[in-house]
Amino acid sequence: MSSRRRLLLVCGLLYLFGQLFFLINIQFPRGLDFDEFHYVPSAKQFLQLRENQNYEHPPLAKELMAVSIAIWGDRPIGWRFMSTVFGALTLVGMYLWGLALFRDEKTALWVALLSLANHLLYVQSRIGMLDTFMTAFLVFGLAAFTATWDPKLAPAQLRRLLLVSGAMLGLATACKWFGIIPWAFCVGLVAVIRVLQAWGTRFERSVGASDDWFHPDLWRGIRLQDWVIAFLLVPLAAYYVTFLPFLFVAGGKYGITDILWDMQYRMWDGQSRVVSSHPYMSSWTAWAPLKRPIWYAYDKEVGAPGFVRGVVLLGNPWVMWTGLLAVFATFWSWIKERRREAFLAVAFYLGLYLCWAVIPRKVSFYYYYYPAGLALSLCAAYCFRRFDELTSGGYRWARWAYISVALLLFAYFYPILAALKVPTAAFGQWMWFRSWI
Repeated sequence: MSSRRRLLLVCGLLYLFGQLFFLINIQFPRGLDFDEFHYVPSAKQFLQLRENQNYEHPPLAKELMAVSIAIWGDRPIGWRFMSTVFGALTLVGMYLWGLALFRDEKTALWVALLSLANHLLYVQSRIGMLDTFMTAFLVFGLAAFTATWDPKLAPAQLRRLLLVSGAMLGLATACKWFGIIPWAFCVGLVAVIRVLQAWGTRFERSVGASDDWFHPDLWRGIRLQDWVIAFLLVPLAAYYVTFLPFLFVAGGKYGITDILWDMQYRMWDGQSRVVSSHPYMSSWTAWAPLKRPIWYAYDKEVGAPGFVRGVVLLGNPWVMWTGLLAVFATFWSWIKERRREAFLAVAFYLGLYLCWAVIPRKVSFYYYYYPAGLALSLCAAYCFRRFDELTSGGYRWARWAYISVALLLFAYFYPILAALKVPTAAFGQWMWFRSWI
């Protein structure tokens, strides 16, 4: 079987598994789940060509939810079906991201499997929230960008990958403005490399070492206009095209000028006004150590006194805590060995996480950690891959033992991830710390 056919087969099987798995029990909660309270009515307003109440966010995710509601109706599967689609696509995207980074199919599959077990992907794939759609586009965009980090690629291949990356990052931003952060981060990485190349920088391993994080011939043949097209014009076009449905809303109330400027200012103003406190709000410093998860739903079961159904966004403790150790180990490996995989894995995690230290957001929640939480899989995969190299593969079982623990914990927490009916008194067994309640 050719490598392209095998790639399509693996991606197809991953998508099919994710799609079917995320649909199980999708009818619960029966009512709106957490921020679906904002986004489901907004999606229905797009269908009705009415004024949109959720003006503080871009429209793409809500438009996709509107398509789902049009197909399945105004009920739980209608609200969430498109999220399962994009959750399954995120699973595929993690495989492609791992493949772009490690250039090894088995390691990429391990990355996808660990992403599936980290809880965040599962829960976000079953709720109608903007972050689900945004992160799917982000993962594909960053995977395409990562694939360009290869001095052996021909200029034509690089241009195609950069165009895909730019389009995906633009669409991510069209779901939620956080997409600007990884978009700008990629531009920043390109600027750093280009400056080093312009200075004629040479490191000990840079000449002829394609596994080095820096190479004088990286992006060979890509001109300034190529970067402008890929990371400015294409993302902006992808972003703004999602606003075109507004031309038909409210009897033609909005025009091109409104789309290009007025709506953007209104979104900025709306974001700056989000200052109300929330019982599950948390600081970015609490997300990585898993101090404050967030309950999306906690509902009494109708007709069954003493039973409830709950959904908690709580990262898999095994993956989240050991993942932090993997970040430190990967960073140390980059310092000592300057490997491309180590640099990119750590750079993406830190970029997606530490940005929240400077983003002027007065109210924040644990689900903001979702993209960074997925990037932990890359750091963990790097550590096991490097360990295999150092031990000549003698302890390859260790990576599967690690992921087995992650899957066992996923099964343990599954009832409160999937809104299964459980006795009210049983919830205490999953609340390991008081701050999780």
